[in-house]
Formats: sequence, structure tokens, C-alpha cells
Amino acid sequence: MEELFASSQDQGVKPTRQRSPQRGARTEISILDAKRSMNVGIFLKQFKRPVADIVTDIRQGVAAMYGADLLTELRKLLPEKEEVKKLRAFDGDRGLLCEADRFMLLLVHVPSYVELLDSLVLREEFGPLLAMLSVAVGTLTQAAGEILHCEELRTVLYLVLRTGNHMNAGGYAGNAFGYKMTSLLKLVDTRANKPGMNLMHFVVMEVEKNDKKLLDFPNKLQSIGPASRILQQETERDFEKLKQKLAMVKGSVHKLPEIREQMEDFIQGAEGQLQRLQAALEELQAVSCDLANYLCEEQQHFQLEECCRIFTVFGEKFLKAKEDNRQRRAGERRRRQREEAAAKRLSIASCSHRELGVPGLESLLLGGDPSLGPGSASGRLPRSRSLRQFPAGVPGTAGDEGPGDGRPEEVRRLREVSERLMGRRVAGGPNKLGRDSLSPASPLSRARPRSLPPGMAPASHGPPTPAPASHGPPTPAPASHGPPTPAPASHGPPTPA
Repeated sequence: MEELFASSQDQGVKPTRQRSPQRGARTEISILDAKRSMNVGIFLKQFKRPVADIVTDIRQGVAAMYGADLLTELRKLLPEKEEVKKLRAFDGDRGLLCEADRFMLLLVHVPSYVELLDSLVLREEFGPLLAMLSVAVGTLTQAAGEILHCEELRTVLYLVLRTGNHMNAGGYAGNAFGYKMTSLLKLVDTRANKPGMNLMHFVVMEVEKNDKKLLDFPNKLQSIGPASRILQQETERDFEKLKQKLAMVKGSVHKLPEIREQMEDFIQGAEGQLQRLQAALEELQAVSCDLANYLCEEQQHFQLEECCRIFTVFGEKFLKAKEDNRQRRAGERRRRQREEAAAKRLSIASCSHRELGVPGLESLLLGGDPSLGPGSASGRLPRSRSLRQFPAGVPGTAGDEGPGDGRPEEVRRLREVSERLMGRRVAGGPNKLGRDSLSPASPLSRARPRSLPPGMAPASHGPPTPAPASHGPPTPAPASHGPPTPAPASHGPPTPA
């Protein structure tokens, strides 16, 4: 029991037994640095091919399946001088070497392996680099030519100059012969007295007055946008680096006959392509100098990509100002239409009773009835009430035989007059409706006295007494707006007031 269940502290620590190496096991030998060996091993795992086949491809110049990036990475993993000496001095069993060391051992025995890798890297990356440089140079050259030969842009720049001279007349900046191209971006900073408007909007308006074709000049500058993202000086530096690499490989090929057969044809073709690119660069420099002179800029400080960026932003702001002006005109047009419609409605509704020849019609149409006495709560009808909303028993209307007896008939007559008035105004215009618009036989041209109870004096609702003939409109007799005044009691007929 004590032996089976005793604690480990009582038993003590037993010495560990080291395993003896198994018989037949192979011990790998490493020559390269541990970090370099690990990186080379990771690099070789990408291909899943035997290391001998990879070295054979490099020896024969077959580099298309690897590409410029992988070859450049392999170029950085090459061993140092001391490691190269150890690899070349190794005469043991190559099978004991790890995969990374065995690959480097085979590679360092290739004649001129460093120069061969450099030539393979250049051959793989030369085509893409040359195409990229050619596109950059062509884009910059085309952008500079568009700015130089765009007549619409020249006219717009001249209008900007005239506008600035007019604003600065009498000052030190007046009568200028030119301006810096950076001043084009400051047009939007000059605010106008009208809200939402600046000097750019005014320039667009002036351009539109001169010629509407000038408004589309930004659409003719298609290359300045991409050119603004290309650096001319960096493009020239990349061209010089590519030219130097080709010169170094060319020098190595003449010294090493092992590479000459593989690289001779490539070098001849590359030299011709570089010469054509050199001519394109010289053309770019010439057109850049012409553009600097055209814009009155200093050649030593002039940058073509910055110029393209300025004109790109100027074109975008120009088109935005054009759209703002269009929306502003559309808003003003809608506002004028609303005002004209409101004025038309007001002119129809505010025609006076003198034009119609019917007393009291203006007050009825505009919402007021002077004949409504103190029995009315407000004494006025609202302006927005239509003829259908008139109550049937409102007293004080001409033509009623009693309280509330003839109101529907009077409303019908007013509606007929209003419809006839609307039809004549639409057909002949507001100035063709005069005093004689209604015929003498119109129902509203006559007014009957209202019947009142005995002992009450009738109000004066009859037609006005005609005045002596004159050239002016007849003066209507004043109507009695107050309640009827009772006459003194008598046995005879009532005396008119």
C-alpha cells in the first residue's frame, strides 16, 4: 500500500532517461544562417517543385513562370560571401543538407548566377515598366497640348482677365496683361451681394452671353484629370533608372559569354524602345516649356501636373456654377409665374361694382355686405367664401320680397354675372371689360325696393339717380347702410325717407 499510494515527495525525483538516437536516423546539416534558411524554405514552398528543377530553369533562362517579383525576392535571399565560401567548400553528403541549403548549394555552382538573376529580373520587369512610362509620358503630353490648343479655354481666360481689370480699375492691379493660374481658384472666394452667388457665377453668365459653346470647354480637356495624378519628375527618374539597369546588364553580357546567347536579342530590342521613349520625353519637355510661356509662368518652377490639377478644379467649379445659374433661373421663373397667377386671381376678384353696373356686387364678391345690419355677428363675409356658401336668409339683398324669400334667386344671378365676367376676361383681356359689359336687360341691372312692414320707411336700395350727362362715370346715390328709421304714425301711405 505504501508503495502504491505514497506521494511523489516521499519517493523523490527519479533521474530522467535520455533517449538514444534511433538506428538509421539521419541528422540534417545546416550551412546557412537560421533566419535565411527559414526564409529560403518559405520561398521554395510556393513552387512545389524539386529544387534541382528550379535551378535548371534559372540556368537556362526560363523565368516566365516565376515572374519579376519572385525573382526579385530570390535576389534578396542570396547568401553572403562567407556562406558562399562554405557552400562551395562543402564536399559531404548533399542528402544530409536541408532543402534550403541544398537549393543554395546548387545555385552557387551556376556560373555568374548573380548577373544571370539580374538579367532575368530586368527582362521580366522591362515590359511593364516601359508600358507604364510610355502611358505617363503620353498622358502628360496630350494634356499640355489640350490646354495649349483649346480656343474655348483661351476665350474664358480672356473674359476672366477683363472681369478682373474692370473690378480693379483705378487700382494698382488694374489694366493687367495677365494673371497667375492659381488665381482661377480664387474666383469662388469673391462673394456677390446676391445670396449664393460669387464671381465664378458672374463669369459663367458673361461666357453664356458671348457664346454658349464656350460653356462646354471642360469636356474638351479629357486628359488633364489623369495627368494631374502623374509626376513628371518622377517619371523622368524612373526612365533614367531603367536605362541604367539596361546598361549594367549589357556590360555583364559582353563579359560573360554564358549569358550573351540568352540576353543579346532582348538587349537590342530594349535599346530601340528606350530610344523612342527618350524622344517622347524630349517632346514632353518642349511642350511643357511652351505651356509655361503661354501661361506666363517661370519655367524653372513650372510643374505640369500642378497646372493640370488647377485647370481640373477650375473646370469642375465652372460646371457647378453653370448648374447653379440654371437652377437659379428656373426658381426665378417659377416665382414669377406664381406672382402672375396671384395677380390675375386678384384682378378678377377685385373688379368694382362700377365696372359691372350692379350696386353692392363688389362687397358681395370680396366678402363684405354693407346692407348687413347689426343683426350680423361680424358685418363682413370672409373673402374665401364662394356663392354656394351664402346663407339663404341674409336680409338686405336687392330683389328680396321678404326675409329670406329671394336669396337663392339673387345668388344665382350673382353666379351668372361672375361666370360671364370670367369668360370675358379670359377671351378679351382685362381691359376690354367696361361699364357696358352687362346688358340693360340684365337681371342685376334692375333693383326692386324691398317690402317692409307697415309703418317702416324703406331703405334706399333702388338704382342711383342719373346725374347730368358727363364724360365721367355716373355717381351712384348713397345707399342707407343703417337699419330703417321708423316714420311717424299716420293713417296715410308711408312717406319715403
